[in-house]
Amino acid sequence: MSPEHRTTPRPGSADHGGFRRVRRLAAIATAMTVAVGTPAVAVAVGVASQAGVAYAADPHCDHDKPRHGGGEDGCDTSHPKPTVTVTRTATATATVTATTTATATATVTATATACGTGVDSTKPNGMEQFLAALVDGVPFAGRRPNTNTNPDNPNIVSGPANAAGWTDLSTIAGFPTNSPVCDVSVDAQGSDAFYKVITQGGSVYTLHCAANGTTLECPAPAQGTTPQSQWVAVTPQP
Repeated sequence: MSPEHRTTPRPGSADHGGFRRVRRLAAIATAMTVAVGTPAVAVAVGVASQAGVAYAADPHCDHDKPRHGGGEDGCDTSHPKPTVTVTRTATATATVTATTTATATATVTATATACGTGVDSTKPNGMEQFLAALVDGVPFAGRRPNTNTNPDNPNIVSGPANAAGWTDLSTIAGFPTNSPVCDVSVDAQGSDAFYKVITQGGSVYTLHCAANGTTLECPAPAQGTTPQSQWVAVTPQP
């Protein structure tokens, strides 16, 4: 029997071939990595270069399967569809409607100084006329002389010296001050003239003046035991 011929492999030859196969597989893997990675880099650059645009994957694509360009199902993984985000700026103008409800309570206290104005007169003889006037609640007494000689004589005098003007009867003692005076009147006979006023409260007062045919003096001066006249409330009151 012939001895069996065996070929003894050289030390390290199997290892060398395996090493080459490993290198070849590594090269293929590297090529695949570059091929797949390149579009990803391009997409990343495109995203960075377009401000305000974000990219979203096609929801109909299976991104776990690598594709180049367009796949059989029309899925394009190399150019993802962009999703545009629009930012709107709104300017609002506020309209304010104010409703104000005011409740005012006014308490008015009015103090009347007079009920009005008025005038009265009497002519006891052909030589003179006696007048009474009320202005803002203040009564005045006056005399118009020489009416028979000059009926149109407009001059008013008063007092013991027939001074021009009127006598203020509110300065005489007893003049009512608790209620405004609303009216005044005068009557004269002989050497006497009497002035009367009525207040807003309805009180009547009277004043005696001296009228001797040449002057009008209010109040009438004291004579003998008769004191100087003053305002006196009539009795009874109306």
